[in-house]
Amino acid sequence: MWTAVYAYLFALALGTALLLTPLAARLARRTGVMDLPGGRKPHATPTPLLGGAAILAAVAFPLLLNAALARTAVSTGAAARLLPAEIAAHLEGALSVFPALAAILLGGLVIFLLGLWDDLRDLPPRVKLLGQVMVALMLVALDVRATVFVPGIWFSAAVTVAWVVLITNAFNLLDNMDGLCAGVAVVAAAVFWSIAARGGNYLIASLLAVFAGALVGFLRHNFHPAAIFMGDAGSMFVGYMMAVLTIMQTYYDPSTDRPLAVLSPAVILAVPLYDTLSVVVIRTFRGESVFAADRRHFSHRLRALGMPVPAAVLFICLVTLCTALGATFLPRVGWGGGAVVLAQTALMLSIIAVLEYVGGRGGGDAWSR
Repeated sequence: MWTAVYAYLFALALGTALLLTPLAARLARRTGVMDLPGGRKPHATPTPLLGGAAILAAVAFPLLLNAALARTAVSTGAAARLLPAEIAAHLEGALSVFPALAAILLGGLVIFLLGLWDDLRDLPPRVKLLGQVMVALMLVALDVRATVFVPGIWFSAAVTVAWVVLITNAFNLLDNMDGLCAGVAVVAAAVFWSIAARGGNYLIASLLAVFAGALVGFLRHNFHPAAIFMGDAGSMFVGYMMAVLTIMQTYYDPSTDRPLAVLSPAVILAVPLYDTLSVVVIRTFRGESVFAADRRHFSHRLRALGMPVPAAVLFICLVTLCTALGATFLPRVGWGGGAVVLAQTALMLSIIAVLEYVGGRGGGDAWSR
């Protein structure tokens, strides 16, 4: 029964994104919100830069619509008459968390507006970082935070803020090739969904179904050659939602001896995390600003090796899937099995490092799109 619910939410978000993305492109052309070619930007023609608005709307609309329908069904008693008992029993619980969900969407809107400001006016990095930290602190105030083994709210709050800022910026940096950010996010969201659905976490699985549907609908217009870009507004929103949904998920059951399950988010997102951290290390080692744009990402190295854009995007998505699938075993295996999963992840990242090294020697500053 829940499979039908997930399919409905995915399809609703997918249809919304398919409908709104061309409208967002049309609005961008009319208002001049365009990404112009030149400099490091290899695309040949001005490209609309409001794809993030379509993603945001495609996430928010299904959630708000179904929250309104659920509230009406519960208040009128229609839920018990029209819905299966398995679904109706969870409606009131879902409505009880709606204020927190609305606040999360509001935080996503703030992140989106920060990114849009950056798209239009080149927002100073410190201002953008401060905005991300403030939104993360709002989540902590709402008790949406990572729970780890160390007791005390301060450590948990610090981990939450660091994770939200890190993942938000990781996907922002990942948006350097047509379809790459959305493609990797779809893969990660699908794996997170499988963990949530298998664990009976119906709310998080439903949210991930909506998120994945919105991304797939946008990806239809963003794959190479892209008809629209998501911009910093979209990539930051995608990273923010990924961070929040991973924090809300439960991975470790204290009644079992499988503590490595808490590392599932880091394993699933190992590829974008590695890409971000490696670029930051390189920039720091060279005495450059960590916020300075360059062409040293994994995607650029693959282009330098001669891969066309679609092949490079597909390759990175497949590598992400390979590492992410291992994480699905962490909640079910002990220390030995967990060590194997972590070793496999390390080996996959080693392959990436080798390819980056070879691609760098071959001219790692290849253009991205």
